[in-house]
Amino acid sequence: MNYIIRDDKEHETTAPKVKVIAPRKKFQPSYNDRQNRKIRVGAYCRVSTDSDEQELSYETQCEYYENYIGSHENWELIAIYSDEGITGTSTNKRSDFMRMIDDARAGKLDMIITKSITRFARNTVDSLMYLRILKEYNVDVYFEVENVHSLEANEMLLTILSSVAQQSSEDKSESIKWGYQRQFEKGKVYAANMYGYKSNRGTLDIIEEEAEVVREIFSKYLSGMSESKIARYLTENKIPKKNGSTKWDSGTIGRMLQNEKYSGDALLKKTFSIDFLHKKRYKNEGQKKMYFVENSHPAIIEKEVFAQAEKLIGQKRLTGSVHSVYPLSKKLVCGVCGTVFRRKTSGREFDTTTWVCRAHYLNTEKCPMKPVTETEIHRAFCFLYNKLLLHKTVILEGLLQDLQEIKRRDQCSHPDVIMINRELLESLKQVHFLTQLHSKGVISADIYLERRTALDKKTTELQKKLLSSQQTNKLDEVIGQTEKLLSILYERTKF
Repeated sequence: MNYIIRDDKEHETTAPKVKVIAPRKKFQPSYNDRQNRKIRVGAYCRVSTDSDEQELSYETQCEYYENYIGSHENWELIAIYSDEGITGTSTNKRSDFMRMIDDARAGKLDMIITKSITRFARNTVDSLMYLRILKEYNVDVYFEVENVHSLEANEMLLTILSSVAQQSSEDKSESIKWGYQRQFEKGKVYAANMYGYKSNRGTLDIIEEEAEVVREIFSKYLSGMSESKIARYLTENKIPKKNGSTKWDSGTIGRMLQNEKYSGDALLKKTFSIDFLHKKRYKNEGQKKMYFVENSHPAIIEKEVFAQAEKLIGQKRLTGSVHSVYPLSKKLVCGVCGTVFRRKTSGREFDTTTWVCRAHYLNTEKCPMKPVTETEIHRAFCFLYNKLLLHKTVILEGLLQDLQEIKRRDQCSHPDVIMINRELLESLKQVHFLTQLHSKGVISADIYLERRTALDKKTTELQKKLLSSQQTNKLDEVIGQTEKLLSILYERTKF
């Protein structure tokens, strides 16, 4: 055998040597950097409401930061960012806050001063997210109340402070909700932006000029005008809305017609929010308490008028048609497909009115029936009515005799409905009894099948007789209507 002799010394490795290089200077956050230039400082202030007291607080904050930053020789005031009257729970709608973040990203700021972390953000997630962004751009945030610099503090401390701020905001929100609930229980009404009224410390005062428009809306609606027509009327006459706009829409009119406050009553807590962080409001459909305050404030319209409008709206929803007020509604049927006609207006001044098959209106391929003008329908109705009036004896009396003859034959061929129901009940009892016998093993499967087939046949025949008898009852209704029509026509031709 051949052996290879290796020299171990040849393959020896030396241990790694580490040389520590001492720092030549200490890292200084930008707010302490005095080498080349002044520290560029911005201040952020915010008030939570738009009340007079809070407006004063806002002005005071701005003045304070101007003096505070100006008192430091090595500081340069870049801007005072402020969001007035906007909630702090979310940064989405704080425009100046976002402008401040953009300026920091653009390298315009070294430090941001704010009163406390509750002013910066009351949402823990938002607070940490934006503090991390600012840290990435070496921008410090100084919280005066907490006496904390974000670049010096660890994230655990910032998380705790942000969580405390969020909890404080939540407690405040719950306190406000509790206050509103107590006010609701006392019947206090708040509707600052409601057309026709102005809010006055828990009640509503009428604005007479707007109130006249409200009364006109209800009057036109009850006279047969639709929401869209009313909206067009107000727009064409340049009637101003609450915000000064003269453009009205059917949705606005519909909401006004359903607002019980115009009748002097108030339904409170119609909407609710999930929590203080999510500002989206949802319709209260029984999830939360509601409060109905009767005669809570002066009424613009009478309660009877509001009730009539409410009833009419309900009827239209039930029928699924906004044209149910017209005499011919649901009375015109398409001769091609059997679908009910609907009324349709066109033209700027609604001078063209037609009736169109619903199936054709939705899809022209389903029904070829073309629209018919209302004038043509009225002309045809008058023609047929006059013809019926002149020839009532031949047309209606002959029809009445035929209907009565059909009824007589049906009565002869079919027994009374009560007798049919009795036989049908007895047949069903026999089926039940037969099934019990089979399940207990008293009768065989063959016998059960034979007798069950006979009973099912008998039951089917009885059900046919019952249906025929029900049709006879409908025939009675038609005969009654024909007799009534004949009587009316005779009454009109007496003179």
